[in-house]
Amino acid sequence: MYKPVGTELLTFTVRVDVDAPYPQRRISITVSRLDSRNAAHVVAEVTADQCLAYNHRRITAVVVYRNGNPDLMPGDQVTFEASREKATTYQNYALTLSVAGAAIRRYPLTFDSRYFDAVEFEVDRVENAGEPVLKYDTASHSNRPADLPQEVLSLTAVYQRAGFAATLSPNGTVIPLSAAGVNGTWSTAELHDAMVTYWSRYADRPQWAMWMLWAARHDLGRNVGGLMFDDIGPNQRRGAALFSESFLFDPPADDKQGAAWRQRMMFTILAHEIGHTFNMAHSFQKALGVGQGAPGDPWIPLENEPEARSFMNYPSLVAGGQAAFFSDFRFRFSDEELVFMRHAPRRFVQMGNSKWFVDHGFVAPELLEDHSDWRLEIRPNRERNDYQFLEPVVIEFKLANASTLEAAVDADTLTDGHHMTLFIQREGGSTAQWRPMVQRCDKVESVTLKPGEAIYAAHLVSASSVGWLIDQPGFYRIQAAAEVGPREVVSNVLRIYVAPSRSDEEDRLALDYFTEDVGRALVFGATPALSQAATTLQELVARCPSRAAAVHAAVALASPKLRNQKRLEAGPGPHDLVIRCEKAAPEAAAAQMAALTNAPDRAADTLGHIRYFDMLDSLASALADAGDEKTARQVMKRSVTTMKARDVLESVIRTAQRKLDRMK
Repeated sequence: MYKPVGTELLTFTVRVDVDAPYPQRRISITVSRLDSRNAAHVVAEVTADQCLAYNHRRITAVVVYRNGNPDLMPGDQVTFEASREKATTYQNYALTLSVAGAAIRRYPLTFDSRYFDAVEFEVDRVENAGEPVLKYDTASHSNRPADLPQEVLSLTAVYQRAGFAATLSPNGTVIPLSAAGVNGTWSTAELHDAMVTYWSRYADRPQWAMWMLWAARHDLGRNVGGLMFDDIGPNQRRGAALFSESFLFDPPADDKQGAAWRQRMMFTILAHEIGHTFNMAHSFQKALGVGQGAPGDPWIPLENEPEARSFMNYPSLVAGGQAAFFSDFRFRFSDEELVFMRHAPRRFVQMGNSKWFVDHGFVAPELLEDHSDWRLEIRPNRERNDYQFLEPVVIEFKLANASTLEAAVDADTLTDGHHMTLFIQREGGSTAQWRPMVQRCDKVESVTLKPGEAIYAAHLVSASSVGWLIDQPGFYRIQAAAEVGPREVVSNVLRIYVAPSRSDEEDRLALDYFTEDVGRALVFGATPALSQAATTLQELVARCPSRAAAVHAAVALASPKLRNQKRLEAGPGPHDLVIRCEKAAPEAAAAQMAALTNAPDRAADTLGHIRYFDMLDSLASALADAGDEKTARQVMKRSVTTMKARDVLESVIRTAQRKLDRMK
């Protein structure tokens, strides 16, 4: 990395990428004025690299990408020169900008660093998770490339070779499990709360730093191997977690080097999850969907790399499976990924800056093709597509086998956040992309559907990881696309209407309601860390009890009471952490969610069938676990009765009926 000499009004960075490791033959330049917010970024591909003499090297490159103010970086060609006078290393550097071969500007440079950016990783671990695998001996497992150098490779070295001055924070700590009733698993909300409270460098601003929690297991069980959970608010991509007791780390039964296999996989997935915080998608999903503002997306379009031997791929998904993957895996990122990390505008890459996967160069919506073998339907599951002001919009998704043969599809296509893309446009406004507030790294499992059979899911789409998308009265258009195998299946266009406010109370509440924390609370529940959001939702229930939004608020306030809630607190020492447990209170939750059983049609209309019946099921289970089987039976009886009245799928009714029968 190089900086200019004597440019008092400019900040100027030149990144030259022509030498090891993994040279990408690119020169990228970032320039901004100190007296304004004007900035520009260009990327140029190297066309010539010459040694004019022993002491003079000249590299010529053609500009292939621009972002920002073009006046700050004119020209179509850049030339970088390095020279020396009787020295062992180069001493003099310069950059020349040219148009049609004619030089127009020349900047003397000074050498700044061999790395492009300095980044810090802080790794905390929970007491029951084991030791994090921060180093791996590349020769410890026999399934490897024959010419792979033997070395003890560190996590920081992986990212140093990617171009970053990566270091481990000295503030990593062990979190004990000290409170009775704690099950040792983690919800997404708890991960957010832990990062906000205990990451030593946490701040509401972009910075070259990320936090990793090494835990045992997610609440959803062994099928969740890891996740980059920080998809909320203006500053994202700062936190990730890895679960040591997940399916990811079960060695194959026929592998006689199980311990080495497990160490290698833990190291690989740790690097993988950290890669997401650099705004990198899975190798096989880079071209999924479109970015906000498409088709003029601000980064070079990317293509899927399903066979890439990269940290960002799933070893099990390549041809030949994980054995084939590791036989050719060199513990690196793909060239396309390195170009993005090293040369994209830094706000695209830096943690806490651009939103998750907004600036990766998606394809435009009109390029998405329908697949006649599958049918994707989005619907509100209510008689009218009308919503009250403040009422969250819940959309149900149905992916059906439209062929005449049985067909397999990933079971998590509609739920994991990776396979699906959703677009929302307020009529007369711009189109925005909805993104779920968490994206999980789940075990890949398929489900076989007979002709006409379908899988279902429901999502609250008003609030997103990029903020509130439906927060004003008016008409909206909504459309989804799902990745099914190598193709995209496009849904119908759903048109909904949001009515204006009906009272001054609603107008006053709106100021506190349409916030990041309230959006989080509506999706994850009003956990203790979201105290301000809980206050707003309590006011909504008290001041507008007859409105549909009050049903959502009551569910958000009650749902944390259905299970034991963990809370990280400071321990006796300055760097100690302990986990406290707040006991479940299902009776209080039942009272708070009385509208679900007292007015079932109203509640099912606004929550949607999937979410409504899931909440009743969770409430009944929590009551039964607490010994209140009488109330649990009443809740399940109401659920079954409402299902029958609303023509729910017979298979769903049978499942609920069996649960009710077991309670009897």
